Amino acid sequence: MGVIRRKIFILLGEDNPQGESTILVKAIGLLIVVSIALAVLATEPVIRSQHLSLLRTLDIIISVFFLIEYVARLWIAPLKPGNSRGISGVIKYALSPMAILDLIAIVPTFIGMISPELYVVRIIRLIRIVRLGRSNTFRKSIQLFHYAITSRKNELTISAIYTGAILFISSVLMYLAEGGIQKDQFGSILRCLWWSLITVTTIGYGDVYPVTPAGKLVGSITALFGIAVVAVPIGIISSAFNDAIRQEDSKSDS
Repeated sequence: MGVIRRKIFILLGEDNPQGESTILVKAIGLLIVVSIALAVLATEPVIRSQHLSLLRTLDIIISVFFLIEYVARLWIAPLKPGNSRGISGVIKYALSPMAILDLIAIVPTFIGMISPELYVVRIIRLIRIVRLGRSNTFRKSIQLFHYAITSRKNELTISAIYTGAILFISSVLMYLAEGGIQKDQFGSILRCLWWSLITVTTIGYGDVYPVTPAGKLVGSITALFGIAVVAVPIGIISSAFNDAIRQEDSKSDS
C-alpha cells in the first residue's frame, strides 16, 4: 500500500512541485479547461436546451474524476514535506486553501444531480480555473508576472498617478463644458468620470459624448492623452517581463 501511495504522490507531481509537470497533472489541467468550457456552453440557452443531457453527463464524469483526485490528494497528504504523518497530515491538507477550492469546485455538480432545480448552482464550478495554479508552467508564469510588476512598482505607481490626474482633470473640464447642456450625462463630476474612464481607456461606448465645441475639444485632448495612459504601463510591464524571462533562462543555462 505504501508503494502505491508513493507512486500516486509522484504522479500528482507532489515530489517535485517546481519541476516539469507529470502527464497526469497535464491531463488534469486539460480536464479543468474542458470542464470550464462545458460550464460556459451550458449558459447558452440554445445549447442548453438541445444538449443539456450531454453536458450534464460529461460534467458528472469529469467531476467524478476530480473527486477521485481530491480523495487521492487527501490520501497522499501525509507524504508532503512539512505535513504530519497520519490523520493530522490529511486534516492539514483538507484545510488548506487549495483543497478547500477543490472541494468547492466539485460539490456544485453533485448538488445539481440531487436537485435539478439547483442546476444553476453548478456555475460555481468555474472556480476550477484557479486549480490551474497547480501546473508548474502556470505557476512559473505567475511568478514571472509578479516579479515584473514588483520590479517596476515605482514606474507603475507614477503611471497610475498620471492616469488618475488625467481622469480627474478631464472630468472637471468636461463638467464645466457640458454640465449645463447635458445635465443627465455630465451633470456632475462623478458622471463625467464615467465618460473620462471610457475615453482614456479608448473603449468609447458612445453612450455619452460631448456636443459643444468646448466639450469636443476636451474630448479630443483626453483621447490623445489616453493613448499614453494605455501604452506606458503596457511598455513598462512588457520590458520587465522580458527581463524576468531572460533571468530565468540564464539560471537554467547556468
